[in-house]
Amino acid sequence: MAIKLYKSQLTPTAESSNVANTNRISMSEVQSIGKAWKGMVKAGEELYITHQDIKTDNEILEKSKEVMNGGENFTGLSETTINASQMNDPDAAGKVYNDEWQKIFDNVNGTLSNGMAKKKFKAFMTKQNLKDINAIKTASTTNMINSLRTNKLDQIETLKKSRIYGTPLESKLAAKELEVLFADKKTKDIFGNTFDKVFKDTNKEIAYFGYKNVPISEQDAALAAAKKDKRLDAADVQKLTKALCCKQKQIYKGLEVKLQRKHHILQRVKVYYQQQHH
Repeated sequence: MAIKLYKSQLTPTAESSNVANTNRISMSEVQSIGKAWKGMVKAGEELYITHQDIKTDNEILEKSKEVMNGGENFTGLSETTINASQMNDPDAAGKVYNDEWQKIFDNVNGTLSNGMAKKKFKAFMTKQNLKDINAIKTASTTNMINSLRTNKLDQIETLKKSRIYGTPLESKLAAKELEVLFADKKTKDIFGNTFDKVFKDTNKEIAYFGYKNVPISEQDAALAAAKKDKRLDAADVQKLTKALCCKQKQIYKGLEVKLQRKHHILQRVKVYYQQQHH
């Protein structure tokens, strides 16, 4: 490397004592310094990002506990999910959850430390929303079907009683309504794999009480018909036989009691008449 010296440095004079520095730096040295500086800056940035990443991860984990368990200003997603899942209207259940979800999001999001934390919190809340809404819709839809099934069973029970105990006209109309109801695809969808049992049990009960409620004079014919009725099995026929037998005994016993009362009244009348004529 060449070093240039002022003349005054070679021969000192009174005019000047300055010496010019003619050191020169090569381009390779300049580039290496730039690279080193950039590396230091990048390492610093990565360290800062790592620090913020860990810090915000911890922050979101802490906030997630509050989100799920509840805070001073909101219920919490765990309890909200349970309550919404007990409803029998999927649309209403979803609204209950989403309203509380938005309330929680707004409350917690405003307390977060920075943009990175907010971005992570939004991702967490979105994922939790999808998970909870799916569970709520499944549960509330099942509840809705069960509620509809209960109401449909009540309708069948009402028609069944009209069919058994109603007037001839009421019985005829109820029979037609039951026929239409059981033929409806919606009814089959509501009861699913229990449809056949509901259909069979309903017809069995109608047949059983239809035979059981006949007058005594028609009991033998009713029992004979019951034995051939495909709606009844052997156990049903046996039960019917006992019921008809008991019914006869009750009627005979009732007649006997009535006769005894009449006999008692006649005796009292006879005694009274004799006393009046002696």
